[in-house]
Amino acid sequence: MKWFVEKPASVRLSRRALLKIFGISIAAIAVGAYKITDLFAHRNKYIKMRQKGQYKDDERVRKVYKLAASHQNPMIKRFYDEFAIQPFGEVSEELLHTTYFKRTGGF
Repeated sequence: MKWFVEKPASVRLSRRALLKIFGISIAAIAVGAYKITDLFAHRNKYIKMRQKGQYKDDERVRKVYKLAASHQNPMIKRFYDEFAIQPFGEVSEELLHTTYFKRTGGF
């Protein structure tokens, strides 16, 4: 009768095989991390471009209408005169303000 004899751990997985597994794993993690940071970098680039455009528009409006603050803007005054009646009213709240809702499931 032949008995099963378990091989030592060093024989089952050689040092070379272990290094290959670790190398492949680290390479996969590094590539994935690079892609994630690349996505965030592109996202941040678009956010900064949007902010720059907003500031440029604000500066242009301030120069054209010689305004010191946004509540002096004639376009905003006209909006409240024609539509919203008063700040923080129902109409202005619905048209100008964003509502948020929970997007996570069960955290």
